[in-house]
Amino acid sequence: MTHRKSAKPAPAPQGLAEQVCLVLVTQGVAHGWAIGSLLTPVAEGDLGRIWTLSRPLTYRAIDGLIERGLIERHGTQTGRGRDRVLLTATLAGTNAARNWLDEPVAHLRDVRIDLLLKLALRERQGLESESLLRAQLELLAPTIERLIEHDTDDSVDLWRRESARATLRFLREALDPHPIGTLREGPDLRLSARNQLRATVDAVQHGDVMSIIKVSLPDGQRLTAAITKDAALDLDIAAGDHVIAITKSTELMIAKPF
Repeated sequence: MTHRKSAKPAPAPQGLAEQVCLVLVTQGVAHGWAIGSLLTPVAEGDLGRIWTLSRPLTYRAIDGLIERGLIERHGTQTGRGRDRVLLTATLAGTNAARNWLDEPVAHLRDVRIDLLLKLALRERQGLESESLLRAQLELLAPTIERLIEHDTDDSVDLWRRESARATLRFLREALDPHPIGTLREGPDLRLSARNQLRATVDAVQHGDVMSIIKVSLPDGQRLTAAITKDAALDLDIAAGDHVIAITKSTELMIAKPF
Protein backbone atom coordinates (compact mmCIF):
# COMPACT_ATOMS: atom_id res chain seq x y z
CA MET A 1 0.00 0.00 0.00
CA THR A 2 1.45 3.36 -1.00
CA HIS A 3 0.96 6.57 0.91
CA ARG A 4 0.87 9.88 -0.91
CA LYS A 5 2.45 12.82 0.80
CA SER A 6 0.10 15.74 1.21
CA ALA A 7 1.08 18.85 -0.72
CA LYS A 8 2.59 21.62 1.34
CA PRO A 9 0.40 24.70 1.59
CA ALA A 10 1.56 27.67 -0.46
CA PRO A 11 3.52 30.19 1.62
CA ALA A 12 1.57 33.27 2.62
CA PRO A 13 2.57 36.63 4.08
CA GLN A 14 1.96 37.05 7.80
CA GLY A 15 0.10 40.21 8.67
CA LEU A 16 -0.66 43.46 6.90
CA ALA A 17 2.94 44.72 6.91
CA GLU A 18 4.18 41.73 4.92
CA GLN A 19 1.21 41.88 2.55
CA VAL A 20 1.80 45.53 1.67
CA CYS A 21 5.57 45.16 1.35
CA LEU A 22 5.12 42.13 -0.91
CA VAL A 23 2.74 43.97 -3.23
CA LEU A 24 5.14 46.90 -3.48
CA VAL A 25 8.00 44.57 -4.41
CA THR A 26 5.85 43.01 -7.15
CA GLN A 27 5.17 46.56 -8.38
CA GLY A 28 8.88 47.19 -8.84
CA VAL A 29 9.81 48.98 -5.62
CA ALA A 30 13.32 47.59 -5.54
CA HIS A 31 14.64 47.90 -1.98
CA GLY A 32 13.64 48.31 1.65
CA TRP A 33 14.46 52.00 1.91
CA ALA A 34 12.17 52.82 -1.02
CA ILE A 35 9.36 50.71 0.47
CA GLY A 36 9.72 52.44 3.83
CA SER A 37 9.68 55.85 2.15
CA LEU A 38 6.27 55.10 0.61
CA LEU A 39 4.82 54.20 4.01
CA THR A 40 5.72 57.32 5.97
CA PRO A 41 3.13 59.97 6.96
CA VAL A 42 4.78 62.52 4.64
CA ALA A 43 5.07 60.19 1.64
CA GLU A 44 3.69 61.30 -1.70
CA GLY A 45 0.55 59.42 -2.73
CA ASP A 46 -2.21 57.80 -0.73
CA LEU A 47 -0.42 54.96 1.06
CA GLY A 48 1.05 57.09 3.84
CA ARG A 49 -2.30 58.84 4.33
CA ILE A 50 -4.02 55.49 4.86
CA TRP A 51 -1.46 53.61 6.94
CA THR A 52 2.15 54.00 8.06
CA LEU A 53 4.94 51.58 8.89
CA SER A 54 8.21 52.41 10.61
CA ARG A 55 11.46 51.50 8.87
CA PRO A 56 12.44 48.85 11.47
CA LEU A 57 9.08 47.14 10.96
CA THR A 58 9.47 47.46 7.20
CA TYR A 59 12.79 45.62 7.27
CA ARG A 60 11.36 43.01 9.64
CA ALA A 61 8.50 42.40 7.18
CA ILE A 62 11.00 42.03 4.33
CA ASP A 63 13.02 39.49 6.33
CA GLY A 64 9.82 37.53 6.97
CA LEU A 65 8.96 37.50 3.27
CA ILE A 66 12.45 36.25 2.39
CA GLU A 67 12.20 33.53 5.05
CA ARG A 68 8.89 32.37 3.55
CA GLY A 69 10.28 32.29 0.02
CA LEU A 70 8.04 35.07 -1.28
CA ILE A 71 10.81 37.50 -2.23
CA GLU A 72 14.53 37.14 -2.86
CA ARG A 73 17.63 39.31 -2.63
CA HIS A 74 19.46 39.70 -5.92
CA GLY A 75 22.38 42.08 -5.77
CA THR A 76 22.86 45.66 -4.66
CA GLN A 77 22.28 49.13 -6.00
CA THR A 78 25.04 51.68 -5.55
CA GLY A 79 24.15 55.29 -4.92
CA ARG A 80 24.58 58.06 -2.43
CA GLY A 81 25.16 56.64 1.03
CA ARG A 82 25.05 52.92 1.71
CA ASP A 83 24.32 50.34 -1.00
CA ARG A 84 20.73 49.12 -1.26
CA VAL A 85 19.94 45.39 -1.38
CA LEU A 86 17.67 44.77 -4.35
CA LEU A 87 14.54 42.67 -3.96
CA THR A 88 12.43 40.69 -6.40
CA ALA A 89 9.27 38.62 -5.91
CA THR A 90 9.24 34.87 -6.49
CA LEU A 91 6.42 33.21 -8.43
CA ALA A 92 4.78 32.25 -5.12
CA GLY A 93 5.11 35.85 -3.95
CA THR A 94 3.58 37.23 -7.14
CA ASN A 95 0.62 34.88 -6.83
CA ALA A 96 0.12 35.71 -3.15
CA ALA A 97 0.16 39.45 -3.87
CA ARG A 98 -2.36 39.13 -6.69
CA ASN A 99 -4.69 36.98 -4.58
CA TRP A 100 -4.59 39.46 -1.70
CA LEU A 101 -5.36 42.42 -3.95
CA ASP A 102 -8.38 40.59 -5.40
CA GLU A 103 -9.86 39.45 -2.08
CA PRO A 104 -12.46 41.60 -0.28
CA VAL A 105 -11.95 42.19 3.43
CA ALA A 106 -13.91 40.02 5.84
CA HIS A 107 -15.04 42.60 8.41
CA LEU A 108 -16.44 46.13 8.45
CA ARG A 109 -13.59 47.25 10.69
CA ASP A 110 -11.09 46.32 7.96
CA VAL A 111 -12.55 48.70 5.37
CA ARG A 112 -10.86 51.78 6.86
CA ILE A 113 -7.30 50.48 6.36
CA ASP A 114 -7.10 47.14 4.57
CA LEU A 115 -9.60 47.86 1.80
CA LEU A 116 -8.33 51.41 1.26
CA LEU A 117 -4.79 50.05 0.95
CA LYS A 118 -5.91 47.50 -1.62
CA LEU A 119 -7.69 50.19 -3.63
CA ALA A 120 -4.66 52.50 -3.50
CA LEU A 121 -2.27 49.71 -4.47
CA ARG A 122 -4.53 48.60 -7.33
CA GLU A 123 -4.66 52.17 -8.62
CA ARG A 124 -0.87 52.40 -8.32
CA GLN A 125 -0.59 49.28 -10.47
CA GLY A 126 -3.17 50.44 -13.00
CA LEU A 127 -5.73 47.77 -12.06
CA GLU A 128 -9.49 48.35 -12.16
CA SER A 129 -11.23 48.19 -8.78
CA GLU A 130 -14.89 47.76 -9.73
CA SER A 131 -14.78 43.98 -9.38
CA LEU A 132 -13.26 44.23 -5.90
CA LEU A 133 -15.77 46.88 -4.80
CA ARG A 134 -18.73 44.83 -6.04
CA ALA A 135 -17.45 41.72 -4.28
CA GLN A 136 -16.91 43.79 -1.12
CA LEU A 137 -20.43 45.20 -1.20
CA GLU A 138 -21.93 41.76 -1.75
CA LEU A 139 -19.91 40.28 1.13
CA LEU A 140 -20.69 43.00 3.67
CA ALA A 141 -24.31 43.73 2.65
CA PRO A 142 -25.91 41.22 5.09
CA THR A 143 -23.87 42.57 8.01
CA ILE A 144 -24.60 46.19 7.09
CA GLU A 145 -28.33 45.50 6.75
CA ARG A 146 -28.44 43.73 10.11
CA LEU A 147 -26.65 46.60 11.87
CA ILE A 148 -28.82 49.27 10.26
CA GLU A 149 -32.00 47.44 11.29
CA HIS A 150 -30.78 47.15 14.91
CA ASP A 151 -32.25 50.48 16.03
CA THR A 152 -31.52 51.03 19.74
CA ASP A 153 -30.32 53.92 21.88
CA ASP A 154 -27.26 52.03 23.12
CA SER A 155 -24.09 54.05 22.31
CA VAL A 156 -22.16 51.02 21.06
CA ASP A 157 -25.01 49.96 18.78
CA LEU A 158 -25.32 53.55 17.56
CA TRP A 159 -21.62 53.61 16.65
CA ARG A 160 -21.86 50.30 14.81
CA ARG A 161 -25.02 51.36 12.98
CA GLU A 162 -23.59 54.69 11.81
CA SER A 163 -20.29 53.03 10.83
CA ALA A 164 -22.27 50.54 8.75
CA ARG A 165 -24.17 53.37 7.04
CA ALA A 166 -20.94 55.21 6.30
CA THR A 167 -19.39 52.06 4.82
CA LEU A 168 -22.44 51.49 2.63
CA ARG A 169 -22.33 55.08 1.35
CA PHE A 170 -18.60 54.79 0.67
CA LEU A 171 -18.91 51.57 -1.33
CA ARG A 172 -21.83 52.89 -3.38
CA GLU A 173 -20.07 56.18 -4.07
CA ALA A 174 -16.82 54.42 -4.99
CA LEU A 175 -18.71 52.22 -7.45
CA ASP A 176 -20.72 55.07 -8.98
CA PRO A 177 -19.44 58.52 -7.98
CA HIS A 178 -21.93 60.29 -10.28
CA PRO A 179 -24.95 58.01 -10.62
CA ILE A 180 -27.42 58.69 -13.38
CA GLY A 181 -30.37 60.70 -12.19
CA THR A 182 -28.68 62.53 -9.31
CA LEU A 183 -28.97 66.29 -9.16
CA ARG A 184 -25.73 67.08 -7.35
CA GLU A 185 -24.67 69.62 -9.92
CA GLY A 186 -28.12 70.57 -11.19
CA PRO A 187 -31.19 72.39 -9.89
CA ASP A 188 -33.21 71.29 -6.87
CA LEU A 189 -35.76 68.57 -7.50
CA ARG A 190 -39.22 69.85 -8.52
CA LEU A 191 -42.34 67.73 -8.20
CA SER A 192 -45.92 68.11 -9.36
CA ALA A 193 -47.17 67.45 -5.83
CA ARG A 194 -47.69 70.80 -4.10
CA ASN A 195 -47.74 69.69 -0.47
CA GLN A 196 -44.02 69.41 0.25
CA LEU A 197 -43.12 69.83 3.90
CA ARG A 198 -39.67 69.95 5.41
CA ALA A 199 -39.35 67.49 8.26
CA THR A 200 -36.89 65.70 10.53
CA VAL A 201 -36.81 61.93 10.91
CA ASP A 202 -37.65 60.82 14.45
CA ALA A 203 -37.45 57.06 14.04
CA VAL A 204 -37.12 54.32 11.45
CA GLN A 205 -38.62 50.89 11.98
CA HIS A 206 -37.79 48.18 9.43
CA GLY A 207 -40.07 45.21 8.83
CA ASP A 208 -39.57 42.27 6.52
CA VAL A 209 -40.96 44.16 3.50
CA MET A 210 -42.03 47.63 4.64
CA SER A 211 -40.41 50.34 6.76
CA ILE A 212 -42.19 52.88 8.98
CA ILE A 213 -40.69 56.39 8.88
CA LYS A 214 -41.80 58.75 11.64
CA VAL A 215 -41.07 62.45 11.04
CA SER A 216 -41.69 65.76 12.82
CA LEU A 217 -42.61 69.04 11.13
CA PRO A 218 -41.10 72.35 12.30
CA ASP A 219 -44.30 73.17 14.22
CA GLY A 220 -44.12 69.88 16.13
CA GLN A 221 -46.75 67.92 14.19
CA ARG A 222 -45.82 64.31 13.54
CA LEU A 223 -46.38 62.28 10.39
CA THR A 224 -45.84 58.62 9.61
CA ALA A 225 -44.94 57.18 6.21
CA ALA A 226 -44.92 53.54 5.16
CA ILE A 227 -42.45 52.86 2.36
CA THR A 228 -40.77 49.72 1.11
CA LYS A 229 -37.78 48.51 3.06
CA ASP A 230 -35.69 48.57 -0.11
CA ALA A 231 -36.54 52.25 -0.62
CA ALA A 232 -35.67 53.11 2.98
CA LEU A 233 -32.29 51.37 2.73
CA ASP A 234 -31.59 52.95 -0.66
CA LEU A 235 -32.31 56.42 0.75
CA ASP A 236 -30.20 55.52 3.81
CA ILE A 237 -32.75 57.19 6.08
CA ALA A 238 -31.79 57.51 9.73
CA ALA A 239 -33.07 59.33 12.78
CA GLY A 240 -32.04 62.98 12.63
CA ASP A 241 -32.01 63.20 8.82
CA HIS A 242 -33.65 66.22 7.19
CA VAL A 243 -36.17 65.08 4.61
CA ILE A 244 -39.12 66.35 2.61
CA ALA A 245 -42.52 64.84 3.36
CA ILE A 246 -44.62 64.87 0.19
CA THR A 247 -48.38 64.38 0.52
CA LYS A 248 -50.58 63.36 -2.40
CA SER A 249 -54.18 62.58 -1.51
CA THR A 250 -53.85 59.98 1.28
CA GLU A 251 -50.29 59.02 0.36
CA LEU A 252 -47.19 60.26 2.19
CA MET A 253 -43.84 59.97 0.40
CA ILE A 254 -40.38 60.77 1.71
CA ALA A 255 -37.69 62.57 -0.27
CA LYS A 256 -34.14 62.98 0.98
CA PRO A 257 -32.11 65.91 -0.47
CA PHE A 258 -28.49 65.32 -1.48
